[in-house]
Amino acid sequence: MGLRLFIVAGDRSGDAHAARLMRALRQREASVEFVGIGGPAMEAEGLHAIQSFATMNVSGFWEVLRRYRTLKAAFTSVLQHCNTTPYDAFIPVDYPGFNLPLARHLRARGTPVLWYIAPQLWAWGAWRARRLAEAIDRLFVVFPFEVEFFRRAGIEAEWLGHPFLDNPAYATEPLATKQPNLVALLPGIRQHEQALHLPLMLRLAERLGHRHQQLQFMVACEKPATLRVPASVRFTTNVEQLLQDAQVAVVKAGTSSLEALLAGTPEVVLYRASLGTYLVARSLIRIPFVALPNIITGRRVVPEVVQWSTRIGRIEQQLERLLMNPDEQERQREEARRIRTLLGGSGASQRIADRMLALLGRL
Repeated sequence: MGLRLFIVAGDRSGDAHAARLMRALRQREASVEFVGIGGPAMEAEGLHAIQSFATMNVSGFWEVLRRYRTLKAAFTSVLQHCNTTPYDAFIPVDYPGFNLPLARHLRARGTPVLWYIAPQLWAWGAWRARRLAEAIDRLFVVFPFEVEFFRRAGIEAEWLGHPFLDNPAYATEPLATKQPNLVALLPGIRQHEQALHLPLMLRLAERLGHRHQQLQFMVACEKPATLRVPASVRFTTNVEQLLQDAQVAVVKAGTSSLEALLAGTPEVVLYRASLGTYLVARSLIRIPFVALPNIITGRRVVPEVVQWSTRIGRIEQQLERLLMNPDEQERQREEARRIRTLLGGSGASQRIADRMLALLGRL
């Protein structure tokens, strides 16, 4: 009998990591069938999608509340599907607001749950770790420090490396020459993220461009129809290539902050949220950093500009300091080398796939 797996990812990062895992699983089990929710990368690996990925791609406490009815309808539809269609395992890829209740339901019905990429409960939701323990059979984490945290909560956690390093663009120090004076601006991929960050980044480009006319700015999103765009600004949807080319970057906090540094691009990291989301997050978050490079190392590797301090002058000051200081750029690149070592080298997706298949008795 062929292996039938139900797999769910809810954002661009999860889509990319899940796609690499799917490819690795098929290397060992050619007849494997994937059904679930995912984006274009997962669909390219053969996912049969039963819900729109665009419906799921939302984050932030307030933003999720505003789309609660839509997400609830999607969850009910998925639940009905899973109640009538058996699977050999469920692989949730992060996205705990949706995946955790689904995992609880499927595990209660006897479906093994192999969770890939842990929700960041160590940052804001340690109290939810027990709920996670009740909902899964095995947890595959991507940061080494996560193992001890989850094991203390009674969760069988394993770390086999980070899938970012399966991407040749991030696995080793980039050999390509950076384009001098090219500044990458990454406002996020979701609509509400871009609404918060893109106007600020365009103003930043305009102000710095007046004083440093040699600078060029490239934004990682579609060109907006409603915002005035300075002449020095261009747009691209090829984030990976942009990070390869840029001398420095301004990046919305999240997965992209790790991507940028691994691509050898020194950065300034921003965190802005809607007022409701920020107030809830401030009451829950228990770690001192928002940028992933800083969280991984436990110290300030890259500068952060957070919420109320994200005034244009403050960001301008941090970016100008980075642009004019080659020693600071090299320091960040050296930190990237250390982080690559911490993350365990390439091959993580295949190691995790092999471990999952072994747990399912297929290896």
